[in-house]
Amino acid sequence: MKLSQLDQLRAKLAELERHVYQHDAQLSDNDKKWLNNKNRFHDQLFEQQGATLAGCLAVMKKDLQQIEQMITINVKGDALDLACQRFGNRFQAVMQAIANTSTVKRGLQQTARRRSRSRNDSQYQWIARSVMNSSHQLYAELRKHQNWDGQLQQRILELEQNLDDHQGKDKIAHQNLILTTHQRLGKCRQAISYIEQRIAWLEKKSYD
Repeated sequence: MKLSQLDQLRAKLAELERHVYQHDAQLSDNDKKWLNNKNRFHDQLFEQQGATLAGCLAVMKKDLQQIEQMITINVKGDALDLACQRFGNRFQAVMQAIANTSTVKRGLQQTARRRSRSRNDSQYQWIARSVMNSSHQLYAELRKHQNWDGQLQQRILELEQNLDDHQGKDKIAHQNLILTTHQRLGKCRQAISYIEQRIAWLEKKSYD
């Protein structure tokens, strides 16, 4: 490896450091809650969980120091190539993780906007007025939505367990699917809460 190539690796690390510090500084509490305890990397790249990525920089700085030492003692061949390849793979993985965070943030923001709009709109128009005034039918609706709630939770669990099996664009698509399923679960739970309130109101009315 030439010194110019080593300088390129140093420049890459400096570039990554800027991106990571900006990424970590912009994380909201909701972002951290969503990303907490998530395995964001293949085990062979990083032992890293959670929202912040600063820990990855420490690993890559050690990688670069190792490469510099190998060059100093004139190590060549497969050992040096492998060290450089590992550095490059980790660089790409962190950049991908930053992109994935942006995808998650957009999804959370869209969910928040939709929830805000839903409170201002006429809610739950999917419930027929005949159902609205029948506690018996509302209990049937409640059971149906509780069943959907369980199915959606199971689906999210399965999707999250399989997340590490995907890489690159496939991983982003998979994360978007998880977000969409979370949004459906949120809407389902809002409906459950509304139905329960309606049942309580009807039953109270019957006793008055």
